[in-house]
Amino acid sequence: MKAIRLKQKQQIFSIKSYQKLWQLKTAIHQLNILNANNLQLSVLGKLNQNAVLKSSQNEQANTELNQNLKTIFGVKTDFATFNNPEIGTLFITGTVVPHFLQDMYGSKQLGEFPSGPYGILRGLGFTEKIASSCLQDLYNNYFLLILRSYEQELKFVDELLQKNKSILYNICWYRFFEF
Repeated sequence: MKAIRLKQKQQIFSIKSYQKLWQLKTAIHQLNILNANNLQLSVLGKLNQNAVLKSSQNEQANTELNQNLKTIFGVKTDFATFNNPEIGTLFITGTVVPHFLQDMYGSKQLGEFPSGPYGILRGLGFTEKIASSCLQDLYNNYFLLILRSYEQELKFVDELLQKNKSILYNICWYRFFEF
């Protein structure tokens, strides 16, 4: 008797870096237009990128960013912040929030360990090179858009974002020279 092997489709991750919040918003808006049922989005970024703020200012910046991202993702999205000793205060929103907030040894969350974000990215399936590059981007105040879906859908999304990357660059270049 022959055994029948069923090949199940697995969801995989993809990651994109954006230097400016408006670029990230534009990319997410384009993805929302697709209305892809299986596509899950998350954003990882550095909070208070330009200055060290007092706790009340930090709280206000946190609230503003939370509201800003909820307008992009929708009201029912998870949002959290955590402090990483290597990078600084990070925020995470979307479907991968539980990975970063996983309690370790009862005292710290996984994202708070020096190698936490790197380990999480590696655990999601990214190579050493990609994970290291992403951490460098975080350190340099980029936003990371983390996508999860089936391979075919992600290929289409990657092509769409790559095609529109030149459009975003031209818009950025134009804004730079606006008077």
